[in-house]
Amino acid sequence: MAIPDLQRLYQGTKENIVRQLVCFLILSLILVWHVFSYAGQRGDINKMDMVYSDESHCLISPEIRGKKDNPISCFCRDAIMDARYVYENYFLTEKDRNLNGVYLTLGDHARQICGEKYDVYKATQNTEWRWDGPQVTREYPPESEIRKIHPDSSGLRTAEYKVRLSYIDAGGHVIKVDNFTALDKLANKMEEK
Repeated sequence: MAIPDLQRLYQGTKENIVRQLVCFLILSLILVWHVFSYAGQRGDINKMDMVYSDESHCLISPEIRGKKDNPISCFCRDAIMDARYVYENYFLTEKDRNLNGVYLTLGDHARQICGEKYDVYKATQNTEWRWDGPQVTREYPPESEIRKIHPDSSGLRTAEYKVRLSYIDAGGHVIKVDNFTALDKLANKMEEK
């Protein structure tokens, strides 16, 4: 009894062929959409990696001299970028409006890191916003000087280095310069090989 029913189902009528073709096309479109949407996200991730790895316009941990440096720290910049990522990629695109709480939490975290006076929500919601931290130039002592420093129990040498902050206006002119020194723990490049 099941065999005649199957034969009747697959008799090759034009309606069945059209239905199968439409289903196949819909499934193909869904597959293509998934592949390309993930490829686009991968590009965003690479863009984020580039931002996170660029320390030329923000202060790293040993250079932060107190709360006054929080707004120009890499921690502040990274916290803002995290909130921007969720806002731009999930909230605005309506991929997942349930992430509103996540976005608000990331914004609160960024405000704690950057300081209460920093307008985090303007930075995360304005599409024209750009990180405007000063240009940071670091000058480490030569390798020969670092080798002379006695390593600690971890094999790291604490070296003093120079930091120069150049504040630049929209026209590209230096409007303020700040120089100071910081301490960093360095591995000897000769010992790494």
